[in-house]
Amino acid sequence: MKILIALLTLILVSTGLKAQYLEEEQGLVSRYRPGAMWFYSGFSNYDTTKLRKYDRLIVDILYNDWQGDRSPLKSPWSSIGFNVNVMFDVPFTKANTIGLGWGVAFSHYNNRTPIGFESNYTEGSTTTFPLIFPNNLDWSKYNANYIEIPLELRFRTKGYQHFKFFVGGKIGYQLNAYTKTKETIQGKSYKFKNYNFPDRNPRRYGLTARVGIRNWSVYAAYYFSGLFTHENSVQLSPITAGISIALF
Repeated sequence: MKILIALLTLILVSTGLKAQYLEEEQGLVSRYRPGAMWFYSGFSNYDTTKLRKYDRLIVDILYNDWQGDRSPLKSPWSSIGFNVNVMFDVPFTKANTIGLGWGVAFSHYNNRTPIGFESNYTEGSTTTFPLIFPNNLDWSKYNANYIEIPLELRFRTKGYQHFKFFVGGKIGYQLNAYTKTKETIQGKSYKFKNYNFPDRNPRRYGLTARVGIRNWSVYAAYYFSGLFTHENSVQLSPITAGISIALF
């Protein structure tokens, strides 16, 4: 909740600034910064000869789901995760209408799944089974954290209030993966974590796309890599979609 309140405050600040600098519509260079960090120039004055650069610090708030042996859109809408992307914006044209974005990202995948995971350590595989609610079980979720390298080809229209379309992909490495459950037993709540997946897939790669205006966009990612590697394991690949704000 605190994170959402902070993001909302930043969004309101960034949106409220747009009317003050309409003279920037036709310019190719600017001493102003985009987004919620509009006035930030670091420890020295901003170089007015530099091209405007955008989408260098991007936060994605995402609905997390998966596809494969389980049909998409079956996960609860409370399956909310996030990405934090630190990017370099590399212009190819003088007006920065075509460019490249690359950098590093931290991704948190969160799926409040109604299924449980069962590991076969003899075979080295992972299967699933349906969970029964409530039956003392309050909720269950699957979490995974990644470090990723995103790469985007960026297209924008001219001007301050520009339309943008980014398409690209990302590759990443899984830091950890676990299930977490909360149970109520005789009036007391207990939380349990399980990290023991014998065939978790540490590699992740997929396609990404962003469409939006100025520092707002809609984001989606489709991953080709499965969560588990054994041929007899459940076949699940993450998919995510949500909204993004470029803070800098």
